[in-house]
Amino acid sequence: MRRLPLLANFACMFLLVGCFSARPIGMASGSTGDQPTLGFFALSSEHLGHLTIRPSSCAAGDRQFFLGADFEDERAGMIIRLVVDPLDGPVARVFASAAPDEKTAVFRRSGCRVFHFTLDTTGWRINRVQDYRLTLDLDCANPEGDSITGRVSATHCH
Repeated sequence: MRRLPLLANFACMFLLVGCFSARPIGMASGSTGDQPTLGFFALSSEHLGHLTIRPSSCAAGDRQFFLGADFEDERAGMIIRLVVDPLDGPVARVFASAAPDEKTAVFRRSGCRVFHFTLDTTGWRINRVQDYRLTLDLDCANPEGDSITGRVSATHCH
């Protein structure tokens, strides 16, 4: 009878150790601590500049009550937002996280050679926020002279 408690303790310890990861979730193997990018966009804009945006995170639009997602590049201080409007269709908005109302560019599907997205639920819900599998592929120009090309993809966007 002494073996059962010892075996139970061993099993509990094994399960607890298995709950901890040796590296942060989402960090690529062999990474030096930098977050891996989800893709990139080349942006050319009079107001935002000429830069490459390399998002490393994706946040579901559920957090701010819209269908879509935000792809953020913290280093560049830029966010690419996909909004799927039920009346007007999909729109991509690029803006500076420090000045979202002043530094922004909007790209509508009608001004794009390529505007393709997928927005599929993974079936997971985390703190009442839907988790999505998402891709966004753009080659667009707007009437203001701004242009954007590139692609991003996220397996888990929540």
